Amino acid sequence: MKSRLFWKIFLPFWILQTGIMLFLAYQVHASFGPDHPWWVQPERRALPVLARTAAWRYSRGGADGVREFIQGISMDRRANYWLFDDQLHLIAGSVLPGDAMGGIQRALKDGNFGDTRRGLYLLERFTDHDGRPWIFVGEFLRPPLLQRLPGTLPWIIAVTSLLTSLLCAGLAQYLTQPVLRLRDAASAIAGGNLEARAGVKGSKRSDEITDLVRDFDYMANEIRDLVESNRRMLMSVSHDLRSPIARGRVALSMASSGNEDERKEMLDRVELELLRLNGMIERILTVSRLASGAYKPNTSALCLNQVIGEAVEDARFETSQLNVEVNGTPEQWPSLKVIGEPNLLRSAFENVLRNAVFYSGQNGKIEVNLSCSNGIASVTVRDNGPGVPPEKLAKIFEAFYRVDDARMVSTGGTGLGLSLVAGAVKFHKGKVTARNLEPHGLEILIELPASLAPEFEGPEA
Repeated sequence: MKSRLFWKIFLPFWILQTGIMLFLAYQVHASFGPDHPWWVQPERRALPVLARTAAWRYSRGGADGVREFIQGISMDRRANYWLFDDQLHLIAGSVLPGDAMGGIQRALKDGNFGDTRRGLYLLERFTDHDGRPWIFVGEFLRPPLLQRLPGTLPWIIAVTSLLTSLLCAGLAQYLTQPVLRLRDAASAIAGGNLEARAGVKGSKRSDEITDLVRDFDYMANEIRDLVESNRRMLMSVSHDLRSPIARGRVALSMASSGNEDERKEMLDRVELELLRLNGMIERILTVSRLASGAYKPNTSALCLNQVIGEAVEDARFETSQLNVEVNGTPEQWPSLKVIGEPNLLRSAFENVLRNAVFYSGQNGKIEVNLSCSNGIASVTVRDNGPGVPPEKLAKIFEAFYRVDDARMVSTGGTGLGLSLVAGAVKFHKGKVTARNLEPHGLEILIELPASLAPEFEGPEA
């Protein structure tokens, strides 16, 4: 039942506010005390005047005069009146009800007020102009409950109850609607629809439930990206492993049927393919260990200039036949010290440079620079390649992600290079970002905690 939470929120609020309103009404009704009920106050104020008028009518017209007067002021099912002498002998009035004398006796004892099941008895003791004592009694039947409440209070209670009911219903709907969307989205995701989301575009709500919905959608995005990453990984790994294995099988087949020289050449080829497989598996394991935090290398103090300088020299050597210019002047950079693992850092910088070389192409130009500010070393690698489509820029550091799948065919790339860079930089408590340059090109920025060390002499990196 979709509305279970709605009713759990609505009913307690509604019952509580209704109870409060009824309690307030009762308090208003009882605020005058048991001997001062609200609904008899007008009669109570008029009773002395009526009593003296009745005594005057008796002096003028006897019991018949009083009886005529009392019949005139009595109201059917509302009020009855009697005139007694000081010994409670009835002078005039209607027939006394069975419990009337009990109520009158209580009124004589309790301050002129007596309460019975039938109604309330009020009496007025007085003496006329001739000094004769009298007792004038009024019986007032209880009206229905709503008529006992003062003024427009019943309507106020009814309108307030209606408005608060609508408010409770709106509040319950406001609170439960995003929860129901959360449930529907969770069910859809569990059913395989990874694009299902609980949030509403353009919503301006700002509360804890909205934050929960936003966090759920963020989690759903992460799950979708993770699933897509695993799919890419399976496709990439299956292709990348199949290629060297296939080449190795061909080489073994040719070795088994060739002469000695061909056999040696093919066995060398098999060894090369095995080395490629080993390197590929090692990179996959390294990326996995870095992502899971299981990578535990030995760290030491390193000269960052030396690590980057060696990577730049290696890149220049590798691109000597490609007419690619790699610019960087380590001797002009500030001497910086970092705490890290030399092979992991060198591998990170090498992967960034290889990526820049590939996308720069023939006659490419790569700029490498190192600076330091506020204890943070900034390494920038810029190329003059085509850059990365803006919608893909945030994904290039994900494992097995390729901006161009054609690179896998042309170079044998696995999509692990920049992922390894991100993991290595994160391991060293730094961060790596990428941005496109104008009019074209890509800049990779690596930031690492470092300190100035003009005379640093660390271990060979």
